[in-house]
This record gives sequence, structure tokens and C-alpha cells, in this order.
Amino acid sequence: MSVLLATEGTYPFHKGGVSTWCHVLTTQLPEVDFKLFAIAANPYLELRYDLPSNVKQVVKVPLWGTDDPVEYSWRFPFSQAFKSKLETTQRVINAKFIPLFERFLDAVVFDNAGMGELGYLLVAIHEYFLRYDYHKTMTDRAVWSTFRRLTSQNWHPSVEPDAVTLTETTEAMRLLYRFLISIHLPVPHTDITHSSSAGFCGLPCVIAKLQRGTPYFLTEHGINVREQYLNLNRSIPSLFVRQFLFRLVTAVVKLNYHFADQVSPVCEYNARWERWWGVPSEKIKVIYNGADPELFHPTPPIVKERPQVMNMGLIFPLKGQIDLIAAAAIVRDRIPNVEFRFYGRPSDENYFAQCQELVRTHKLEETINFAGFTSEPWRSYSEADVVAMASISEGFPYALIEAMLSAATIVSTDVGGVSEALADTGLLVQANRPQALAEAILQLLELPEDERRSFGKRAYDRALNLFTQNQFLEEHLKSYRGLIEKATTSDIPNIPSPAMAIR
Repeated sequence: MSVLLATEGTYPFHKGGVSTWCHVLTTQLPEVDFKLFAIAANPYLELRYDLPSNVKQVVKVPLWGTDDPVEYSWRFPFSQAFKSKLETTQRVINAKFIPLFERFLDAVVFDNAGMGELGYLLVAIHEYFLRYDYHKTMTDRAVWSTFRRLTSQNWHPSVEPDAVTLTETTEAMRLLYRFLISIHLPVPHTDITHSSSAGFCGLPCVIAKLQRGTPYFLTEHGINVREQYLNLNRSIPSLFVRQFLFRLVTAVVKLNYHFADQVSPVCEYNARWERWWGVPSEKIKVIYNGADPELFHPTPPIVKERPQVMNMGLIFPLKGQIDLIAAAAIVRDRIPNVEFRFYGRPSDENYFAQCQELVRTHKLEETINFAGFTSEPWRSYSEADVVAMASISEGFPYALIEAMLSAATIVSTDVGGVSEALADTGLLVQANRPQALAEAILQLLELPEDERRSFGKRAYDRALNLFTQNQFLEEHLKSYRGLIEKATTSDIPNIPSPAMAIR
């Protein structure tokens, strides 16, 4: 059995919860051959994992870090790239690409196409890029004029077309250029495709479904569209660019939902979002994440000089460390010798700088410890008096399951599937409420030790019953086999010509 595992900004070039999930799949299912289709930030990233022998291919797709994708291209030797540039004439662009591009923009910006038509447009554009040069096409004057003409119309009530600057239009086109790199190269042949997100990494899976009838299995850890909205509101100052990207992301998410044969959120909370977005209930199957109880387990308590609150995870805006630092200032006022220990590397340097500045503002240098990476997370979970999680968005976080299996006493924000996992075995507070987070932490720190540890014992029993690695792997293997068997009895869809796609 062969599986194309598609990732975006995660495995195998970055650490984190989704990467942990991917690595468990590849290492613990030796009966499956995996090919990785990994969308990455740039071509210079190195592997962060030792890949098992059943990972047969890694296709790295860098969206940034090159002026022209041919610098890091599937076209090899260079003579192939040179030939594609020679064949990409003005006549070819005008006759073959512009009509597709116009229809694609019309579908994305004005929502003037069904998902079936948009899917076939995606395939037609993909097949165009397999023959003709991506950079020469996307930087062509006629393509730019088409983009500017269509995006300068009245398409959003909050955007005044006359007020949009040339700089904003250029930025929107620049970002579209980068994101469409994800569909400019061949999609490896496998028995099934599996995307780790309803994002751009899922588009090759949609293409394989439409071209070959390959079954498509989609996992959602967080709700991609919600997290993209949160991120764009924070990182894109231009209303025009932001609204354009909102519509592009929305179209991509809808394509993934429409063409996936099975959508497997990691918790029921995510499934509610998917139903709101029109995914039929019969296509949804929740598969909880699971951790290895042989690796994550309670360890004997140690005597510490200071009470310790611990946080595990990449330092990143959605993980909410700034709120936890603000809470630490409140806790410190009542328990002066408390230590807040943060394990995890910064994945957003600007956010990490903000965290450090807040530490200085509150004079928390003796309270906050940025401890970096730990090779023994199970010990760190067990030794902490309280494990605190302050995320503002989550799916079904591995760190939570690992902490539960380590019998940790947990305080967490009530986001995503956290309440499904934790139930009554820890304390839950609203996100973005440092005061409430501090009060919950204080409530647990001020309990007698045996009473505080009873929370961890209940969390351990619950995780051992529901969230183990073996259960997680069995459900995935069952899904792979079921989708492949179902696909063998179905006909491969007829793919219309590009002319039919834009009719």
C-alpha cells in the first residue's frame, strides 16, 4: 500500500504537533510505503527527523527563497527547464493560460463557480504548468493586466476599488504567485493521498483525485480556515490584500472538503466546523490523536526548591505564551518563588521578542525560564506542579495527551478539542483571559499535593482508555484500506479539456 502524505510548513522540516502525528504514521506503519509532498518555506530547510525506510520519496516544494521556481525544480536536467521557457510564448500564454486564469480568478474572487468546475480549472492550470514555464507565465504583462482588471472591480463591500493602491495589488499578485507554486509540479502516483490540512498541501490530492480517481483522505488538526483568518488579521495590514487572501483560502478549503472521500478531524469540535461548512456527516470520521504510553508515563515526583508551572510547545502566537506570561505576573505576586518554565523553540521570532519584552516589563526575569528543547518531555510533564496551556486555537493537541499520560495536573484554555480530551480531569478557562488563567493556576498550586495530584491520576486513566497510539494507528490503517477498496469499485472520473473547464 502506498500513501502520498501532504504537509504544509510541518513534517519533515519542522517540529510540532502535526509533525509528531506524521512521524508516528510513517514510523509505526511499516506495512505502508509513504511518499511525502512537503510544502516548505524555502529550499534550504534541512530534515528535522530521521525518516524510516518506508518513506520512499520526499518532494520538497519551497514557496519562498527563489526568484524563479526553476531554481529548485522538478525539471532536470536544465535543458528541460530551458525548453519549457522557450515553449512559453506570448501566443501560448494568451491562448492557453489567460482564459484559465480569468475563470479561476472569477471563481475565487466572485465565487462564480461550483466546486466541480473549480476543481477542473485547478487540474487544467496544473497541466498547463507541467508543460510551460511557471515564472515566465505568472510574471507576464498580460497575466498581470488580467489580475489587476478583475481585482479592481467591486467584489467586497469593505473594499473601495478606487482606494486600492498599485502596491496593494502587486502584493496580492505576489502572494498568489507564491501559493500557486504548490500545483506547478507532478503529483506522485500512490494508492491513496492523505493531506494533513485543508490547505494548499491538499490541492495535489484534489488533482490526483480528479486525474486518476485516487482516493483522498483529509485530516484536520485545527480548523485551517479559522486559523488562516486569525493569522491574516494579525499579519496583513492591507484590507484589500487580506480580503483577497480570505477568498483564496476559502476557495482552497472548500475544494479540499468537496473532493475528500473521508474527512477525519482529530476531535468532534472540528467536526462541527466542517458540518457548518457543508461537509456531509457521512464523510466525517473523528480519529483522535494518540500517544505512546510506553514513552509518556508517570515518573516519581522529585523534591523541588520552587513550585513549577510548565508549558510545552513551539513559541508561536496561536499558542498564547504572551497570555501565560501575563498570568505569571499575577501568580508571582501571590507566590513570589514560583517558576514558569517554557519548553519549546520559537517558531515566530517577532512573537518571541514580544514575549521577552513582556518579561522585562513585568520584571519576571527570575520567574520565567525559556528552557528550549527537552529530550525527556515525559519527565518534564510529571515533575511540574501544574502544566499550563494557553492556546487561542487548537485541534486536539499532542502536548495535552502526552501530559495526561504523564499524570500531569493541567490547566488549559477551552479551545478546539481540549475539553473533549480533558473532560473533568483538569481546569478549563477562556482563551485570552490571563486573569482567569492565573486564578486557575493559583487554585491548583494552593491545594495540598495529594489533592492536586489526584487530577493527574484521573487524566492518566482517561488518556490510557481513549488516546493511545495503537488506537490511533489502527483507525488510520482501517481508513486507508477501506478507501482504497472502495475506489477499486468506482470509475475514474472523466477529466474535461481546459476548454470545457472554462465553458
